[in-house]
Amino acid sequence: MASTKSNSTINNLSDDSLTEIFCKLPCKTLFSCKSVSKHWLTLISHPNFHSQYLTHQHTLFQKIQSQGEDPDQPSFILKPYNALVIAPNLPSLQFGPLQNHLSLTSLGPDFEPANIVPQLRSVLKFVFACSNGLLVYGNPRPRHKCVYHVRNPLTKDSLELPRALTLCDHAGVLVGFMCDPYYHLVNENAKVSIVPTSQRRFRVVRIPAFSDTRFAFDVEVFSSETGKWKRFLVSCPKGFACGFFLTSSSVEHEGKLYFMGGGRVLVYDPYDDEREAPVIELPCGFGEAYRGCLGVSCGRLQLSEFPISPSSGFEAHSGRVWMLQHCGKGEETRWELLHEFRLPEIIGPVFQELKSLEVEYMRGCSRILAFHPYLKDTVFLKFGDNIICCNLLTRRFRVCKYGGLSLLFYPVIPIVLPCWPTPIPSPSSLVDPSA
Repeated sequence: MASTKSNSTINNLSDDSLTEIFCKLPCKTLFSCKSVSKHWLTLISHPNFHSQYLTHQHTLFQKIQSQGEDPDQPSFILKPYNALVIAPNLPSLQFGPLQNHLSLTSLGPDFEPANIVPQLRSVLKFVFACSNGLLVYGNPRPRHKCVYHVRNPLTKDSLELPRALTLCDHAGVLVGFMCDPYYHLVNENAKVSIVPTSQRRFRVVRIPAFSDTRFAFDVEVFSSETGKWKRFLVSCPKGFACGFFLTSSSVEHEGKLYFMGGGRVLVYDPYDDEREAPVIELPCGFGEAYRGCLGVSCGRLQLSEFPISPSSGFEAHSGRVWMLQHCGKGEETRWELLHEFRLPEIIGPVFQELKSLEVEYMRGCSRILAFHPYLKDTVFLKFGDNIICCNLLTRRFRVCKYGGLSLLFYPVIPIVLPCWPTPIPSPSSLVDPSA
């Protein structure tokens, strides 16, 4: 009996069958599959496939969330930068050692001066902010106009912006970044809709630091639609002081940017033509601003203070966490105290072990770096040259070692990786205003 060749090869599968297979693969594998054939490239690159793929990934993510804590969820410092990468433990982000697949390009010789000692070169490359998986990074060198880069650390796509309007001062600068998402959930069933490129935009916001309280000040905004920087005078009826605090940074939440400084939180909408910025008072009894961390967890704005100054009557290595409560219309927002804790009580005998290994230049530099975006009551805390991820309620924790000097000087920016890499919206034109 003559044998016949089987036609059931992958090349003969229908698009529906290929889509079903592709939806179960990691992003990295899909990127490689694009080079197999023009047909696969067209299929994987189409927004309709992205929608189906993301719907599948978010359905899995909902199942993971319903099961509670995930001890294997990837999180690590993106060395040598001041960035904390947090990724859902999903098939789409199974890159093997994820650290090996994330990178930021070199900023050139101007950003790595030859006369700087190697241990300090890392702090010259600075991540300012993150939005929907995209980073803004650059070099805040005094007496220079900073050049900012928008970067996708997964795809390694990058966009260089024109030089900022004003020089960087020794007092520093507050930087915010907001980029429209590539996709959003349509309903509770995790159906995903892709946002067309023509409807996506981003803003980079700069506030040159000032230590005195001001009721009006300049804000510089880069618009992706124009490809230019523009200076605006912003009024702040209650006043704001933004002396540069090395452990503070901007936070994006519900279409606004939040900047911490001078005992208050500035709320700024980079798309608002009114150019008036309200402030939120810090909780009563809050200590020094450099001990604070502002962030978002499970869709709510949170604030921490750690370690609390011993002069406040608290024991050593104590901390507090608040959540912002939105009151009724016309009423002021208020902070609700969620946790009051002592680190030695949470991590037990490990505390003394880590304390004994603490090197001299790291002592006294403990602080909360970020809140976990998906796991309630969970914070990332720096103690010595270790990062501790701990749940303040269940007291479950894990410790990983990090020996980077950059964590001593700069805020740590949480990078929350989306299930599909966010394309960088391309400005229609890029004109350097200093040219």
